[in-house]
Order: sequence, then structure tokens, then C-alpha cells
Amino acid sequence: MLFFKKNRQKNSFSLPSFSQWSQFFKILPKSEKILFIFLIVVFLTSLFYSVSAFYYKNTELVPSEYGTLQEGMVGQPQFINPLYAQNSEIDKALLELIFSGLVTFNDQGKIIPDLINEYHFTDDGKTFEFSIKENAKWHDGENLTMDDVIFTFGLIQDPTYLSPLQGYWTNVEIVKNSEYKGFFKLKQPYSNFMDNLANIKIMPKHIWEGMPIQAILASSDLNLASAIGSGPYMIDDMIQNQNGKNKRIRSISLARNVNYYNKKPYIQKINITFLFQKDDLSYLLKSGALDAGFVDSGVYNDKEFKAVENKEIASADYFGIFLNNQKENISNSKIREALSLATNKQEILSELSGHGYIVNSPILSEFYEFPLPKNINQYDLEKANNILNSEDFELKDGVRTKIIKKSSGFELRHSLKSGDTGSEVKKLQECLARDKDIYPDGTTNGRFGDSTKAAVIAFQEKYADEILKPSGLDKGTGKVMGATMEKLNSLCFTVPEVSNQLVIRLKTVNNPTLKKVALKIKEQWGKIGIKVEISELSTNDIKKVIRDKDYDAILFGEKFGSSPELLPYWHSSQIFDPGWNLAVYQNDDLDKLLEKSRLFSDGMDSERIEILDSIQNKILEDNPAIFLYSTNYNYLLNKKIKGFSTKKAIDQSRIFDDISNWYISEKRVWKQK
Repeated sequence: MLFFKKNRQKNSFSLPSFSQWSQFFKILPKSEKILFIFLIVVFLTSLFYSVSAFYYKNTELVPSEYGTLQEGMVGQPQFINPLYAQNSEIDKALLELIFSGLVTFNDQGKIIPDLINEYHFTDDGKTFEFSIKENAKWHDGENLTMDDVIFTFGLIQDPTYLSPLQGYWTNVEIVKNSEYKGFFKLKQPYSNFMDNLANIKIMPKHIWEGMPIQAILASSDLNLASAIGSGPYMIDDMIQNQNGKNKRIRSISLARNVNYYNKKPYIQKINITFLFQKDDLSYLLKSGALDAGFVDSGVYNDKEFKAVENKEIASADYFGIFLNNQKENISNSKIREALSLATNKQEILSELSGHGYIVNSPILSEFYEFPLPKNINQYDLEKANNILNSEDFELKDGVRTKIIKKSSGFELRHSLKSGDTGSEVKKLQECLARDKDIYPDGTTNGRFGDSTKAAVIAFQEKYADEILKPSGLDKGTGKVMGATMEKLNSLCFTVPEVSNQLVIRLKTVNNPTLKKVALKIKEQWGKIGIKVEISELSTNDIKKVIRDKDYDAILFGEKFGSSPELLPYWHSSQIFDPGWNLAVYQNDDLDKLLEKSRLFSDGMDSERIEILDSIQNKILEDNPAIFLYSTNYNYLLNKKIKGFSTKKAIDQSRIFDDISNWYISEKRVWKQK
């Protein structure tokens, strides 16, 4: 029987009918059935892999717009308002998500354009010309224009509005050229102009125009729940708990801004929960209830925080010991050098769980990748001890002490006898008159008479063991010479020795980490015989101490931007309040270099970097401070969240500068040819 039927009329073949197909397996022997099934499986498998290979070859994985990020923050938001947010890390973080600035930072801490489309400096760096993107809109759909930019800087510059940013913009003029173009006019080039610009978020003129400061400060709705910005996220909801008379914000939900002018974020929502304390944050991160949050150094343990990983981010903050160069012992550069040599920075960093980097330079060469200083003091106890020995500070009862012998300014130098007159005789009489048993007459007329001679004899016989016996005499001679003169000088004309102990009053903020560092410093300096008295003060008290310069040394932190600005910390003009020259250090040559370092439009200009190198070496030559360490920001982030790439950040809030690249899920799309 033929499976394929021949059509005799048309002399051709036709396909088998369904009933004929159904008989196919019945006519095949078992071996052929097995072979046929095998070939079908091979064919289908090959087809599947061929199609899959084609699909995977011509498609690629890309982030998809999906998901919610659960963020935790310790504290409460106060002002989601560019005028006043600078005093709170939470407020600044919310600004980064909700508002936009003319410029921002990338994942390496470098300044890049944000709202700005193009910019350039002219007039030798005194004019900053720029244009802004024409597709930028506020969350309520209004266009963002140069009017909003002018309005924002006008409020900041107006002292009536009491913005903490006002001082940075007092001598800067901003001019509008057109709807999307304008320029800043500076009195002189300023190397940190771009940093100051990066701290400003633009405000919507149509929302805030005409509102006096009282209305702005009182408008909790516009400052929080209804804040209108132009950033990648917009406020969707805010939940508050009523606690007696006080309302506490429990959480804020942010929704993705689908009209964002830059790269739109992939993560659709961010829920931010505000917590009472750091332990609450750690607990929720461990349990998986939260996806992300900042924790203190040393808290993270990968066995406990299973769902999250620690994204360590280098910061431009550092801590050091600033030595008060106006204090008696610390004014000695050799003593400062010994203190530096006795400080084991690696041991201190290890005490802090090693999350950070050692700082050897006042310009943070390690962070900015500048040339390292030439004369770094390496830990060397032997050298430190030798320096203290050479400065006549000896160990006495475990403390380095210098014995200082002082004189009253007068001593008997000439032999005196009966008949002599003059000022030395009068001084002799004054000395003898201190003891009425020796010189009952007590006359101090400057004439060496019989009563004075009798007093000298009585003095010699009272101290016979020291004056007469060494010379084999039994009775006094009445003449002032040799041993008699030496004894008179020691009793009447020599001030007792003064002990100068190396005791250093070290003050710092009442903070667990800084307390730990202060105790380690005390231990290290104790090894070379220096006694350290530690005082831990509140934030308000430390401000007063800094203002009055009431310390021998202060353990404190300093902060930089995208490039180091040293003048506020080291120029002699900054010694007095409100300056931050904590070392109370003065150096005319250094002042000139600091002033010159500011006169660049680009903070990373190669010539400026050379000047900064000279500055760091000049400072380190004199050891006015001991630079210790910088701690990393420890941001715990759920492992399911990808795209995070930040390696360096100017402050914690900058963690969200790269938020548009974060994503939770992926999808496949056809490759673009």
C-alpha cells in the first residue's frame, strides 16, 4: 500500500489525508518508530537552539522601568527647600531627588552639567556664561527658564531670607540674556565657584514669588508634602503620625518623574521611612524590610546583613589633630614634630574597623589623586623620643618634664668686707635682715659697718657645716666671699626651679568614634611620656572653644568640595572668629600661596595643582597639625538593585546623583543597528 496516493487523472501526487497520517506509526516497524522519534527530537532541539541563539545574538539586556526602592533615614525632614536645606543631610538628600541644579556631581565626585546645556568662562575667569536645557519642566508641568534661575539666586543673595548660602554669593552678579541664557559676573576668578554652584537647587518662581520669609518658613506644606521641583522624582504621598502636640513624618513616597529632562530613572517609586535611631535602621536592613540606608563604620557584617551589601564610598571629609601654635610648648615646631612621629595612623584607622583611608596631606592628595607630599612623617617612636631629649624634656614620673632654672635678676658677685659701700652691700643687708636672730639691727643703708659684720659672722656660724667646716674654720670671719657668697645667693637671690611638664589638653566633640580616637591618641603619645587630658564637649560648647581657641590640641574634622579650598582653614586672617584656622597658624609665605590658589576658574587647573602641592609641603614642614584619616560613607544597598556606581562623594546626599542609573529588573530588546 502506498502512503502517498497517485492522482491518475492529473498524473500527480497529493498529500495524505488526516486518516492516512493517523496510520503512519502503524505501518512502521518498532526500530523505525524509535529512529523517527529521535530525529524529531533532534530537529526540534536544533530548531529551539537556533532560534534562541538568533534571539540572544540580536538582543541585549537593558534595565527595565520597574520596582520600588525602600530607603531608610534616621531623623526628620525640615525643609525640602533649596534656601534652607544645607543644615540637614536628610533635607539635602531629598533635594537631590526632587530638585535640580545647574551642575551636579558624577560618581567620581567631579562636577558635571545638570540643567546647564553649555557653559564657558570668559574675561579671564570672571564671567561664567551658560545656557540651560529647553526641555526642563517643573513637576506641575510649567517650563523651567532663566527667570527661575534669576529668582532663586535673588532669594539667596537677599539677606532678608537668612539663607545659609547667602555668604557665598554676596559679590556675584547674575544676568539674564534670554529665556534660556545668562551669565554670572564675579569680582575675580574663584577656584571653588563651581562647587558653590553645585550646592544650589533651582526654585520655581511661579510657586514662591512674592512670599516673605515668614510665609516661606511657615509653609510646611510647600516645604514638605507639596514641594515642587524639577528633579528625577516628585512627591507622591507623605504619611504623618500625630504624637501629642507634635506631628512626626513617618514616610515620604516619591514617584518617578516621567517628564524628567535628563535620563529618566528606571525605579518607579522610592519610599523613604524616617526612623528614630540608628539601631532601628540596622534592624530593618537586616530583616530585609528596607533596601538601603547609611550606617556607621563598623556596623556592617555580611553574615547579618544577608540581603544587602556595603557600598563603601570615599569622602572628601577628614579628621586631624590641630595643634594650637600659640600655646607655650606647642609653639615649638620640634615638639609638634615629635607628636606627629608618635602618632600611628594605621593603628587609629584599624581601631575604626579600617573603613576609610589614611590622610597624610592637608589637600587630601589621596582623594583628589594629587602628587603626594614630599615630607610625610612616618611613625617612629625612637626619633620622637630623641627629639624630646634634644629639647631637654626628660622623663620624670612617667611624664616628659623640662627643669627651668630662673634667677631673680641679681646675685652677689664681689667679695665684701667692713668699710665697703654700695648697692651690693645694701642687697647683702636686705638678705641678712630676713632673719632677725642673725641681724637684729636690720639696717639697710648700704654701709658695711660693725652691725653688718656681726650679722655676717652670725650667718656663717649658723650655716657652719656648709661655710666654715669645709675650710677648717670654727668661727665666722665677717667677710663675704666663696662659700658665704654662694649660700647667700641660694637663699635670697635664686628663684626655685620650675618644672614644665608636657601636658596637652586635647578637646573634641562628644562622639563615640572621636572618643575612641582620642583615647588611642592618649595611649600613643603616652609612649613618649606626653600626658593627654581629654575633654569631650557638646556641639555648642566646641563652637565656643574654637572661637576662644581654648585648647592645646583639638580633634576635629574638615570638609572639601570637588577640589580642595584651603584658605578658610590655613590663612592667618582666619584665626579669629568666624575663621576656621584651628591650628592658629601664621605664615606670610603660605598666606600668599593660599590667596593665589583661589584665582583660577578651574579648581583642577594644572597650575593650581602645583600651587596646592607647594602649600601642602610648606604646611607639613612646620607640623601645625597631624592629619589622620578619612572614613568612608557606608551605604547598605539591597543586592537586587543594580547600576550603582558611585566611588567618591562630596557628602552623603550625593549618593542620589546617579539615581537614574539604578534598576531592579532587566528586559531584552532588539539591538539597534
